Amino acid sequence: MLLIRPRRLQSATVLALSLIVAAPVSAQLEEVIVTARKREESIMKIPVVATTLGRERIEQFGLDSVNGISDQVPGLNVGNQVLASGVQVTLRGVGTSTLNPAVDQSVALNVDGMQMTQGYAYRMAMFDMGRVEVLKGPQALFYGKASPAGVISITTADPGDELELLLRGGYEFETEEKMTELVLSGPLTDTLGARLALKYADSDGYFTNTAEPGYDPLPELLGDPALGGRTPDSRDFNANEYWMARATALWEPTDVFSARFKLNYAHDETPNNGGLGQLSSCPDGTDGLFLNFIGGSENCKVDDKTNVISLNPDFYPNVKNGGRPFSDAEQLFTTLEWNYEVAEDLTLTSVTGYYDIDIETMINGTATTQFGPAFAANNDMTREDLTQELRLTSDYDGALNFMLGAFYQDSTTEFLVDLPFNQIIAGAQALDLPTLGRALHTVDGEAWSLFGQVLWNITPELELGAGVRWTDEERTHTVIDSTAAVFGVPPFKVNLAEPEISSDDFSPELSLTYTPTDDLTLFASLKRAFKSGSFDVAGLPGDGEKTSFDDEKVTGGEAGLKARMAGSRVLFNAAAYYYEFSDLQVERSDFDAKTGRFLTHTINAASADVYGIDMDIAWTPEALEGMTLYAAGNWNRAEYADFDNAACSGGQTIAEGCNLNYSPNANGGAGGYIAQDLGGESLLRAPEWAANAGFDYRVPVFGDMLLALGANASYASKYLANPLARDDMWQDAYTKVSASIGLSGRDEAWEVLLIGDNLTDELVCGSLGEADYANAGLFGDIVTGAETAGASGVTELACITDPGRTVWLKLTLRPTAWLGG
Repeated sequence: MLLIRPRRLQSATVLALSLIVAAPVSAQLEEVIVTARKREESIMKIPVVATTLGRERIEQFGLDSVNGISDQVPGLNVGNQVLASGVQVTLRGVGTSTLNPAVDQSVALNVDGMQMTQGYAYRMAMFDMGRVEVLKGPQALFYGKASPAGVISITTADPGDELELLLRGGYEFETEEKMTELVLSGPLTDTLGARLALKYADSDGYFTNTAEPGYDPLPELLGDPALGGRTPDSRDFNANEYWMARATALWEPTDVFSARFKLNYAHDETPNNGGLGQLSSCPDGTDGLFLNFIGGSENCKVDDKTNVISLNPDFYPNVKNGGRPFSDAEQLFTTLEWNYEVAEDLTLTSVTGYYDIDIETMINGTATTQFGPAFAANNDMTREDLTQELRLTSDYDGALNFMLGAFYQDSTTEFLVDLPFNQIIAGAQALDLPTLGRALHTVDGEAWSLFGQVLWNITPELELGAGVRWTDEERTHTVIDSTAAVFGVPPFKVNLAEPEISSDDFSPELSLTYTPTDDLTLFASLKRAFKSGSFDVAGLPGDGEKTSFDDEKVTGGEAGLKARMAGSRVLFNAAAYYYEFSDLQVERSDFDAKTGRFLTHTINAASADVYGIDMDIAWTPEALEGMTLYAAGNWNRAEYADFDNAACSGGQTIAEGCNLNYSPNANGGAGGYIAQDLGGESLLRAPEWAANAGFDYRVPVFGDMLLALGANASYASKYLANPLARDDMWQDAYTKVSASIGLSGRDEAWEVLLIGDNLTDELVCGSLGEADYANAGLFGDIVTGAETAGASGVTELACITDPGRTVWLKLTLRPTAWLGG
């Protein structure tokens, strides 16, 4: 029999929710052993705030995306982004806001021990999972490079010591998504186990594109081919097809050595990607002369419909996919971990990771519905990461223990910006321009770090933890401009003002944990962390232009308690925190008259303060065995203390606050102010109040069957979906409700599961894009920092909308369970 004793030290701290998901039909919330500090410890002695979701809960609510995870974790918010940026994650109001695929996210993703910062990686990781851990606050010691806001750690499933065959099919009624899964797992020899997991899904998409012929009552206004437009091939907006595969091998030839290898591949294709979402705010109305550019049928509301045409390829040189907006992503990811006991109670661990992603996209650059847009956005992005970590960890019986380690990362990001120009407009303006710009950005990075921690049991009840990570990171930025290649001008290297940057800093951490009894723990910690600066890669820089931005830093701490009461039937946890951020990396958009669009840059906000309280409780009532009730809440204040270089929104006047940094070159040379002070304003995606509550009830029925019922309600107060804090940039408060009911046979040989997610059908804007969508800058430039807004008025907003209600029916078969394994 294969003895599976995984030695991979998982990154997690478990609060009450982790016990909820693991709770059997029993009397108590059982003790849980975790490895939050890369060593096995009781949950009661971990000085970290986190939420852990086990496999049962993941499957119960169909949590296969970070959006679903956010509904289970108060303080975790998500903004989906266009093109290669992928998912942007915020914890306690701190996260990534900029549309820049070369920036490291403030909330890191860690999959099977490897740290990644590319938002697209969430899709590949969230499949056949064993557990998900969300660690709140700065994480400096245990997860590769330090993460200023937190870590989402995903551990995928391993082979067990018995043969397992799983067949699962599912159908989602709102998007008509069809899904199939296959898992084959078990021992190959006494020392070697293997697991193969496959998943395929095909969805029509949640939203409907009303620009498709026959839907709109005035189809002649949509997709005019004589003006560069083209009607979409389908009403299905953001329809998606993807498949994923993961192979795992777990080898334990001796009692002192084990190795785990994982190979992942994912292909994600959206053949009719709208890219920019749907227009959500049109301050100048929808029926004026300029608004003909976005068509006469646009309601400019967040709903389940959008209105975006394709492009006539005859008018866009070198446009991809015949002018049909699309995205296509391929990902390859592998990790190799081994553990060797070099001496008794002393283990050497190695984790090697490799990640490769290739994304190809094209979107309608200004979301038009009648005219072809001023430009198409052709983008390609590739990224390769190679990481290596070594750790030496002690597990002595004495008062002192330690961990020492080293980390290395080598990365390369390439991002192609290509903007094929509408040749009708080019002809009208007597311009011989096939493209508004074409440039290849390359960012090479190399990082080294050393880290260590000492744990000292001053008394059996009092532990002092002290650690530090030193990181040295260098990045270089190269831009090759080939805009004029059509005129015989060879591609040339842009002479950037600062093509190389480096970071060299320490991230210390100090914790004190007091456990007077097995049922009570008090803890406090002080932390400092930083995230390296990088470069903007989304624009078309010229000679002498600066594209770099500085490191992001955070200092602060938290204190809390963990209590177990009523004979282990009640768990209560609470923590208060305060952190000061400096040079927070945020988004700035500036209007570019050449392209008629707002170009996104990453800049540093001087300072921000984040403080609040996390609380949660879990209870298994004695009168109703099998029932677990839970609730969690987060009160959070996240505000800029000093941010006087924030961009102005398009059309913002002097009286409305655009009154800083006068530039004579602004507004087409007419002059104007280009900045505003957002000190005291909220950070992006930072609701002041967030909470969730629910129950899990499992009870035997009909002899050997098991009925499982569950429900979860999550609430978030209003928050900004764009960092510029305009009145129409707020996402209103919302409540989402999810529920599930499942019936399974003996030993889970079969299971039927019905899942309703977001039953309240809330359409949430995690990200709002700002641009002159009404006229694409063709009928007069947007004016900012002047007495009046100008002829083009105020910029419109496009919402990257999260899907609304989904209803899944899933059937799972485990034939090996029928045979008794």
